Amino acid sequence: MEFFQWHWWAGLALLMMILEIFLPGFFLFCLGIGCIAASVTAGLGFGPGAQLLLFSAFSLLAFFTVRPVLMKHFWKKEHVLTNADALVGQRGHVSQDFEPGLRLGRVQVGGDDWRAESLSDQPLRTGDLVEVVRVDSNTLIVKPITLF
Repeated sequence: MEFFQWHWWAGLALLMMILEIFLPGFFLFCLGIGCIAASVTAGLGFGPGAQLLLFSAFSLLAFFTVRPVLMKHFWKKEHVLTNADALVGQRGHVSQDFEPGLRLGRVQVGGDDWRAESLSDQPLRTGDLVEVVRVDSNTLIVKPITLF
C-alpha cells in the first residue's frame, strides 16, 4: 500500500483536530484547515511548493477569520474562574452554627464543607442559607440570605 502526499496532509489535519480537544484555543484547528487545503492540493497533483503555499494561506485565513468567530462563540468570559474563586456568588447552607461574637462557623457550598466568617452579627444556625461574598485564603466570607 503506497501512501501519497495527500494522505500525509490528511493525517496531519486529523491529528491537529484531535489535539485541539486537549489544547483549546482554536490555533491547532486553524492549522488543521491549512492541512486540509494542502491535502486537496496534493490530491490534485500539485507539487510541494504549492502545497506549502496553500497550507500557509489557508492557515492564516482561518486564523484571522474562523478563529475570532469561534473564540467569541465558545469563550464567553475573558477570565474563567477556577477553584475557590469560582465559589464567589454561590449559595450554600450553614453546616455548623456560627460562634456568637466571633462570627465563625462552617458552610457547605458546592458539595464541600468550608470554614466561614459571616459579615453580619446576625446569628447563623445549621441549615440557614448564605451567599459567598469573597474567599480569604481557606475561609469563605459569607452573608446571610433571608427568605420572606
